[in-house]
Amino acid sequence: MKKIIFLIGLLLGLSSSLSGFEQHRIERFFPGGKKFPRFDRSLRIDLPKMSFSRARPEVFNKAVDLNNRGLDELRKGNASVAEKFFAQACQLVPGETGFWNNRLLANRRIQGNGARSVEIAKKVMALDSENSQAAYIAGLLLLNDMQRPVDAIVFLNYALERNPDDVSIAVALASAYDKAGYRESAFDILKKYAHKSTDDPYPFYMLGLQYLEREDYEPAIRAFNSARSLDDKGYSHDAWIRARYYAGQLENLANDCREVLRRFPSVMNQQSLKRILFSLEPQDFRLEEKIRVRITEVSAIERLDFLIKPIPDIRWHQDAKLVKAEIISSRSSSRAQIIDRESDGRLRISVPKNQLHSDFVLKLVHRIKTEPLLGSRIPPFKGRAPQINRLDISDKYSFEDPLLALMADRIERIPGNYVQMATIAVNSGLKYRENYEDNSVSWAIQNPENCDCTE
Repeated sequence: MKKIIFLIGLLLGLSSSLSGFEQHRIERFFPGGKKFPRFDRSLRIDLPKMSFSRARPEVFNKAVDLNNRGLDELRKGNASVAEKFFAQACQLVPGETGFWNNRLLANRRIQGNGARSVEIAKKVMALDSENSQAAYIAGLLLLNDMQRPVDAIVFLNYALERNPDDVSIAVALASAYDKAGYRESAFDILKKYAHKSTDDPYPFYMLGLQYLEREDYEPAIRAFNSARSLDDKGYSHDAWIRARYYAGQLENLANDCREVLRRFPSVMNQQSLKRILFSLEPQDFRLEEKIRVRITEVSAIERLDFLIKPIPDIRWHQDAKLVKAEIISSRSSSRAQIIDRESDGRLRISVPKNQLHSDFVLKLVHRIKTEPLLGSRIPPFKGRAPQINRLDISDKYSFEDPLLALMADRIERIPGNYVQMATIAVNSGLKYRENYEDNSVSWAIQNPENCDCTE
C-alpha cells in the first residue's frame, strides 16, 4: 500500500517538476494550449488641432439655424442634403462639438463616405476627448465598411477606454481583433464582457467560437448554450450542435440536430448539420463494385477465378454482405458463383469457361447496414483488462515515459469518450512528415514535427 501511495504521489508531483520545455511539449497536445497573437496597445490616434475660439452671436445663431435645417433633412432621410447644412454650420463655428457630431451622423448614412466620416470623427474626438461615440462610429466604419480591422482596433480601444461598461463597443473591438488575427486579444475581451450582455446572444456566440477554434469544447458548449436562449436566427444553435459533435457528446444529439434543422431551415451551416445527422442515424446502403476484364485468347482459359476481399463486419457498427455477383458482357448476363472462402477470409468467385468473353464485367453488389458508433456511444461490453506485460514486447511503446503518463492522466480528466479525446490530442500534437523510420512513442513526443504513420 505504501508503494502505491508513493507512486500516486510521484505521478501527481511530476507536473510541478516539469521544465518549461517539457511543459511546452505537453501543452501542444491539448486544445487549451493553443495561443494566438495579442495586439500592440501602444498605437495611438493622430488627432487634428481644432479651433476653440468663440463666434459672434449673429454668426453662432446662423450656424444654429443651418444645424436645425440639417436635422430636419436628416429626419426626412435626406442625409446628403443634411450633410451640406451641417458642413456650413461647422465652417461658421468650427469649435462647436454638436455641429460636428451631427455632421458625423449624416456622413455615416451616405454610402462610400467612410473615409470622410473617420476624419470628422477625429475632429469630434479632438474637441471632446471623452467622446466615445465618435470613436465607436469610426471604428465600426473602418471594421465593416472599409475592411480595415487594424485601424478599427485603435478607435474601438479609444472608445472602450472612455466607456468601459459598453458591451457593444467591447464586442465590436473583439470582432476587430479577430478579423485582424489577434485572437488572443479577442478572447480576453469576450471572456470579460460576454456575461454582461443580457439581451444579445452574439457575445456568447463569439466567445464560443474562440473556444471552438482552440478545440476547447466544454466551455465552447457552455457559451453556445448561453447564447441559444436569446438567439432567434439559429446560428448559436448550429454551433452548439457542432461543438457537441466534435466533443463526442452524442447523447440525444440526433434529436437536437433534427430540431434545429426544423426550427431554422435556412441556418447558415445547414449542410454541416445534415452531415452530422446522417452520421448519427442508422443507414442501409447498396454498394455496387465493377471489375472490368479483357482477355486476348479466351480459348486458352478453362476457368477464371477472382479472389475478393469482402467489406468487413464491424461489431456494433457495420454489417456487410455480398448479396450478388454477376458476369455482364455485350452478349449476356449471368450470376457468378461464390464457391469458397479462403483461410484469410477472401471470397473465391469462379467464372466457368462457357461464361468467359473477351470483354466482360464482374459486378458485385454489397448491402451495408450501419449503426452510429461515435464518441460516447460505444456500447459497454464485458472483457478482460489488457495485460500490459503482453503488450510490452517492444520498447517503442515507451510505457515508462513520464510525459506519456501525464498525457494519459490529462486525457482521462477531459469529459467525453477517452479514445476520441486521445485521438484529438495526438492529432493536435503530432505533425505529419515522412521520416522513413520506425521510432518510439518517446521519440514522437520529443520530435512532434517529424512524425509519420509508424509513430
